[in-house]
Amino acid sequence: MRASENGKIRLFIFDLDGTLAATGPQIAKSVISAMKLIGLAPPSVEEILHYIGNGAEKLLKRSMINRFDYDPEQIDQEVYRRLRLTYRDEYMKLIGGDFSLYPGVRETLERLKACGKLLAIASNKPDMYIRPWLEAAKLEDLFDYAMGSEVIPEVKPDPAVLLHVCRQLSVEPSEAVMVGDSANDILAARAAGMRSVGMTYGYCYVRPIEDYTPDHVFDDFRELQKLATGA
Repeated sequence: MRASENGKIRLFIFDLDGTLAATGPQIAKSVISAMKLIGLAPPSVEEILHYIGNGAEKLLKRSMINRFDYDPEQIDQEVYRRLRLTYRDEYMKLIGGDFSLYPGVRETLERLKACGKLLAIASNKPDMYIRPWLEAAKLEDLFDYAMGSEVIPEVKPDPAVLLHVCRQLSVEPSEAVMVGDSANDILAARAAGMRSVGMTYGYCYVRPIEDYTPDHVFDDFRELQKLATGA
């Protein structure tokens, strides 16, 4: 059951890439560097940006084949293994640069905290990158909980990810809202029984975020303050 439009929100759960920050250049540079190091010809930055949103595995496999949809039989598993290990190292080297917070992110997060809201991150980015990225962005003190993929077996759009966050913070799903830029975020929220906010910027390239019918659609991160003051 989805949260009431007028229900009290205690917890804001955020996607990271494409929601809090424009991390595409950082991710693309890491993919390109890793592919070159193992002798593969990388796609362009613009092509890689279209592959973001479903975690590192799909990102790298899409980049290997250079298309969004691919046949798993096309993937050489040994080459993929080498690419994944190299990408891990390259991304960690570059994690402090080539990204920017979207307008209003820091002040809005601070405002939500000042209103007594709990803040969390639920990303499909591998969990090993979450804390280092938050430290690089100087946001680590604002979040009550943050997780990436591999903490639990499931990834968004599986609602288990959001339900796990709720359990960690002792919040009912009906008291939470998921804020993201992709179908994965909206579908996970709906299945978990929580409200959703779709941000119109970010990396939702396949279809406009409105097509997935989130409860709210915002063009600017600062609009989230309406939910803090009105819920």
